[in-house]
Amino acid sequence: MVARGGNAAPAKPKSKAKLSYKDQRDYDTLPGQIEKLEAEITQIEADLADGTLFTSNPDAFQKKLDRIEAARAEAAKAEERWLEVEMMRDELGIE
Repeated sequence: MVARGGNAAPAKPKSKAKLSYKDQRDYDTLPGQIEKLEAEITQIEADLADGTLFTSNPDAFQKKLDRIEAARAEAAKAEERWLEVEMMRDELGIE
């Protein structure tokens, strides 16, 4: 028998799928960080292209090599994280 008079429990509102605060923050900030790292890498590459840097200042040359290696690793890690969050957004149907 069906109860009359509106005794049925109200339907729960569907929760909207969303990213966590950290994921959303990463999604918003990582493109800018990646762009800055790529610009830094480009600048260091230009500095290293100077054929006299190695002979005139080997320490500066080595520091630039170390930094470009670190910047490339940071950029790759940031790109990987951004892609991870982008895939989460796709799975959740977030536009």
